[in-house]
Amino acid sequence: MKPLLEKIALSQEQRSFKYFNVAVERFEPYWHYHPEIELTLIIKGSGTRFVGDSILPFEALDLVLIGENVPHHWISVSEDEAKSHNALVIQFDKAIFKAFPECADFNLLFDKAKRGIHFFKPSDALVSKIINFESLSATEQLSELLLILDYLCNDRFQKTLSSKVKQVSSKNGTTQNKMSKTTNYILANLDKKLTVQHMADFTHMVPQSFCRWFKSNSGHSFISFLNITRIEQACHFLLTTNLSVQNIAYSCGFESISHFNRTFLKLKEVSPRVYRKRIH
Repeated sequence: MKPLLEKIALSQEQRSFKYFNVAVERFEPYWHYHPEIELTLIIKGSGTRFVGDSILPFEALDLVLIGENVPHHWISVSEDEAKSHNALVIQFDKAIFKAFPECADFNLLFDKAKRGIHFFKPSDALVSKIINFESLSATEQLSELLLILDYLCNDRFQKTLSSKVKQVSSKNGTTQNKMSKTTNYILANLDKKLTVQHMADFTHMVPQSFCRWFKSNSGHSFISFLNITRIEQACHFLLTTNLSVQNIAYSCGFESISHFNRTFLKLKEVSPRVYRKRIH
């Protein structure tokens, strides 16, 4: 997708890196990218994570390294609106390590991060370093960032996310803004009836043009994107609520239980009821 360019402006702040604590009621749709590399640790919250063309669930201790100009965002599940959500984020320019031959191993890590890397079993030591990062002085933070990246280089429990490198150029901001608004609208209205015609009207295109445009910029057809995100939301409801399968199907925007069951089986290779039983 061609999302919003987020301007972090490290040079204006005279910083090589930036650390911030995101504490919100929920993670809202914000499909964006930036030239800085980003490490994000989810402390509290659950929902769906989007990195490139990867669409997967997330929960607490979700740790992801995202390469430069790779579009991404985390979306909270609607049922979690009353809960607080918290993420710790470190953003940095990889150029700061070029002067140090000792950091050559980081280049492979940064190259893999162009598809996004999920560290699915982060060690307690690594998590503690990220959590305590904020309390350090600027010099100590720089030293700690080196150690954190070294941990990531040697972490065996990692996997790439996007099926291909999905980097966005900062050119053509109008198209990027339009795609971001379109994606955010879809994600904010998963429980409503969304048709190709409706989205074509939303984007001021004819249906055929909209379908081509969406596929070329997202890596998914509109229907595929819609089904994947709805099923991920349904999975969360199956695990965290006592709602019936039928109620979950309707609350996620499916108009018939049979369509929901077929789509769920296709994407998860088990039925909703079996999925709920297996996980529990």
